[in-house]
This record gives sequence, C-alpha cells and structure tokens, in this order.
Amino acid sequence: MDIRLFSPYFLGSYGENNHEFEDIFLEFFRDHVYWRRSFHPEDLPPISILEKQSSHYLETMAKTKQELHKLSAALKQSVPFSNPRYIGHMASDVLLPGMLGQFITALYNPNNVTEEAAPVTVKMELEVGNNLAAMFGYNLDPNNGSVAWGHLTSGGTVANYQSLWMFRSVKYYPLAVKRCGELADIDFIDGKGRSLHYMSTWDLMNLSIDEVIQVRVNCLNQLKAMGDDKYDELIQLLREQRIEHQGHIDFFEQHKELKQPVVLVPATAHYSWVKAMKILGIGSKNLWHVPTDEKMRLDPEALRLLLLKAKSENRTVLAVIGVLGTTEFGTVDPISDIVTLREEMIRDESLNYYIHIDAAWGGYLSSVFRNEENNLRSHDEVKAGFEHFPSAKVYDAFAALKDTDSITVDPHKLGYMPYGSGAFIARNKNMCGFVVQEAAYVFDKKNRFVEPEPKLNQLGQYIMEGSKPGAAAAASYVAQNVLPLNAEQFGKLPASTIRTTEVFYHKISELSDKLKGKATLITPMEPDTNLICLAINPAGNTSTRVLNDFTRKVFEHIKIEKTTPLFNKEFIGSYTSIFRKNIDDSVAQSLCSKLGLDSGSFVTDIEKAEYQDNALFVLRHTLMNPWLSDDKNGETYLDMYLTYLEETILRLIEQ
Repeated sequence: MDIRLFSPYFLGSYGENNHEFEDIFLEFFRDHVYWRRSFHPEDLPPISILEKQSSHYLETMAKTKQELHKLSAALKQSVPFSNPRYIGHMASDVLLPGMLGQFITALYNPNNVTEEAAPVTVKMELEVGNNLAAMFGYNLDPNNGSVAWGHLTSGGTVANYQSLWMFRSVKYYPLAVKRCGELADIDFIDGKGRSLHYMSTWDLMNLSIDEVIQVRVNCLNQLKAMGDDKYDELIQLLREQRIEHQGHIDFFEQHKELKQPVVLVPATAHYSWVKAMKILGIGSKNLWHVPTDEKMRLDPEALRLLLLKAKSENRTVLAVIGVLGTTEFGTVDPISDIVTLREEMIRDESLNYYIHIDAAWGGYLSSVFRNEENNLRSHDEVKAGFEHFPSAKVYDAFAALKDTDSITVDPHKLGYMPYGSGAFIARNKNMCGFVVQEAAYVFDKKNRFVEPEPKLNQLGQYIMEGSKPGAAAAASYVAQNVLPLNAEQFGKLPASTIRTTEVFYHKISELSDKLKGKATLITPMEPDTNLICLAINPAGNTSTRVLNDFTRKVFEHIKIEKTTPLFNKEFIGSYTSIFRKNIDDSVAQSLCSKLGLDSGSFVTDIEKAEYQDNALFVLRHTLMNPWLSDDKNGETYLDMYLTYLEETILRLIEQ
C-alpha cells in the first residue's frame, strides 16, 4: 500500500500540514466568534474597548502570555508520539479531522451529560456509538432483534468498569423481582411463562441478558396494569429489593444461598479489572485469572475447568472477559471459543455467563474485517492483503464479536483520536434501564424512565460518568465521516501497520541470524496485531537474571528519562515482562530452549537471586505510526531502528 494515501490525515511528525491546519482552524475560529456575536447582537459587549486599555487588563494578558510561554517550553519535553522514531506505548500521531473537530468544538464547550446541555454533540456521540457497534457486527435494526448502543468514556478503564456495573445490575435483577413478588403477593413470570416464585436461585442467576430484560418488561407491564398509584408504590418496593439499594452485605444476608460472584479474566488482562472488582465491592480475590497458552492467549480448556470449579462451589459467574489485543503483547484471545463454551455450559451445566471483550487496543482492527456494506469479509478476503494476518484463530475471534454482550474500545489508541476517548458498546441497549439514575436538575421528572426503552439522549442517566466533553464526541464523529470504519476507508490505516509488523517480524529473524554467536534474539510469541515483543540473550548465557539485566541495559538506550534530553534519543521504546506464574511448564520450557536458558533459572519463586528470576524482561514495540515504512532516505525507520539496536547490543556485549 502506498503510505502517501495517509498524507492528508495527519498534522505530520514534522508538522508538514501546519498551514492546512492553521487555515482550517482559523476559518472555524472566526466562524465561532461570528456565532457568538450573532446571539442578540443588540446587546452591548460586556468587555468594552476602554477596559482593554486598563492596566489590570494589560497586566493579566501579559501574565497569561508569560505562563503560556512557560507551558510551551515545558511541553517540549513531552513524548514525541507523532514521530516514527517513537515505537513504545500505544500512542501515535492523531487524525487531523479528529484533532480539528475536538479543538473547534471545545470553543463551544458542550456537556454531553444530556441533550439539553449538548443538543448537537450528544447526537454525534450516539452516532459514533452506532458506527462502532456496526463495526463489531452488533445489530442496529429494530426489526432484527436486540439493538446495540454505545457511548464514549474517558478511556477504556471506565468502559471496563461500566461492563461489570451493568452486568451486576442485570444479573441480580431477577432475585429482586422474585423477592418483590413474595412481599406483594404477585406472581411474576419470565419470558417463557415460568413463575419466578418456583425458579431456583441458581436458575434465576443464570438467565441470559435478553432473558432478564424480558423479565423486566413482564414485571413493568404487570405493575402498570395495576394503575399509576400502585405502580409507583410497587416500583419503590422493587427498588428496595435490588442489590444497588441494599448493598452487598444486606443483599447477601437476605439471599443466604448466594456467594460472591466471580469474574474470569486471562492472566494477561489489564490491571483495570482488579480495580473494577475493588470499586464495585466484589473483591479482587473473586477475580479468577485464566492461564494462557504459548501464544499468550486465554486457554479455553483452562477456562472450562475454572467454570466447572465455580459450578461445584455454587458460585455465580458474573462475566468472562476476553481480550482483543492485550496491552502487553497485542495477543487476541479465542473469543469464538469463549462464545462456544458458554453454549456448552448453558446446555450441560445450566451455567450462563456474560461476555465482555476488552478491545481497547485491537477493536479498531475490526474495520479491516468489514466491507463497505459493513458485512463481515471472508477469511480469504481479509488475508489477501497480508502474509500471515489473520490466523484462523484471530479471524474467528473477530467474527465472533457479534455474539458477545459488550465491548470496550479506545478511539484514543488505534482509532488515532486525541486523549481521552474510550468507548463502551452494548449488544442490547436495554441493559441501560437497569442502571438508570434520575437527577431533577438534569433530567425532567415528567420524562422519567418508566418504559423498557431507555431515553438514550439523556446520557448521564445510564453511564458511570456525569459531565463529559462533547468535543471528544465531535472528534470521533468527524473522523468517522471522513474515514468510515471499513476496509476500504479507515481500515487501510491499521492494515498498513499490520503489514509493517510482518516486515519487522522477518527483519528480527534476519538480525538474529546476523548476531548468531554473539546474541540470541527471538519474538516470544508471533504477533496477532501490530504490537511485537523482543527477547535478547547474550551468547552462552543460561541465567534468566543475566538475560534480564542485559536487556534492561539495552532498554536504557531507548527509554525516556528525566535526566536525559529527549532530543538525544535515537529511538524511544517500551518494555514488558513475561511472568513465569502466567504460563505453564511447556511454554516456559519452550521459551528457555529458544533463548538458550536453563529452565531452572526461570521460576515462580526465586531462591538464587543472582541466577534466577520470575519473569522475562522483553522489549515491547507498538508499530502504529504509518510512516515507519517510509523509505524516502533509502532505508525505513524500521531499518534505522534495527541498525541502532544491533550497534547497542554489540557495544554492550563488548563492555
């Protein structure tokens, strides 16, 4: 692919599109000032021309400019994410349409908590959510079943919180309805006509999301048939039976047969899941980590065993989390297997769990899998543009997204949007009704939520956050209209970075051959996305501790330090660690064999500190900058980096 296609989309690592940016921004800044002046132009301006000549005014403007000079000077030590010499964390240059959209909209300062405070950008946010939902294969046609919904968050962490927050509200709702029915002598029914009164706690805690939504619809319909006064009385009674009202202690005291639920995540999961369990009061000990395989993907068989363990302990499985592009390794969990296993567990064990996909990193790669009609492309169609990507497992994972319950994705990562912009996407928008929150000063009581269909233009009622910037929504909205989320438009951008990663993968192998006898270089696992790791071991070394110490010395040359000016750095990278406790014996043995290590030096519990270690320290490269393969100077930035890496390794070996 000709990377010149991307030239109009970015400001550029050297600010090549500075004039275009300046012209566009100035045009719309002037337009904004005209808009301000057009609202009741008969009013006299509050800031008079005479005031602008006062000493106070002039001193304040001078102080402002002085502070901005100081800010600008300090910002020169910021990380140069936009430069192709940066190959560290999940950041790069941002799309010009998105950046301009955010800057221009910030002048209007809309608050997307409600349509009343942001009549324009709330609609944009909901449209962004629809576009992301469609990219994942979720349904948006009311005639075809459950309709999806999504909104923006400050980042993927909050989106992850929201998934468990909503799941918990849905999961425990049937028990509250049953209790309400017992107290009010009402026989509530589920979607199959079964009386909740005669259903066991296990059965009620293992209904699907759609089944619980139908329980809610039936419940509300039964209550509404009793008249407005009775409805209000019983709705209050129902609210008082819910876990959100009672809290965990009182709720579990009332339902003594219940134990705290568990959430299953792969060992590679982001740390936000531990935080989520603490924040929601479920407890981090109830976050069960599923071992990974040799590709650092969730092991489906290990997941099966943990699910059976939960069943044997009579533990509710609130959710299974799959990761679509891990933060550390970029690996893609077998989402298809997670979906299939749920079907088996429902059939054989009457155990149902909700599925959330943490696609904060890899979510936007879904655009590569969608054609312009937004249909899923075949494996052969997708694979035609690459050498290896996607493997059958990876393709199946993306194809299975439509069968999950919710997804986290970060526009500010592989969506190339400014910070902070995450997103939460739900397969069934009616999950929102379980977490609705009223506030008289924001949401009109007359239009309160009473029906199963939530009023989703009142965003603040259904999300964890309150006030939120409409500018972030405008940024994604503009960018998605310039570059729709399919393989022929936006998808070309992440696709180019996957191809760059494949080239890099081969070049690492070439460098390894070149350094044979001096050092061993391997990629611990083949890349599933555009994130790739590198392990380095000096020739003849068998100690994991020595390998780690050596690699840390290499990393010293590409890490950001306060004591070293950024301009002295040839390249900037990042690192991660492969912990022994997160992989099984065969995977650990394989890594040691490839690197020439004594497997006894790679251990869970360290006994010989000078020889052993409990993790492998590896260099981590995020190859999302589209200009990494630019060869205007006869060699690409990848070539330059690998030459620099080779020189650094040889210099350290000779010391």
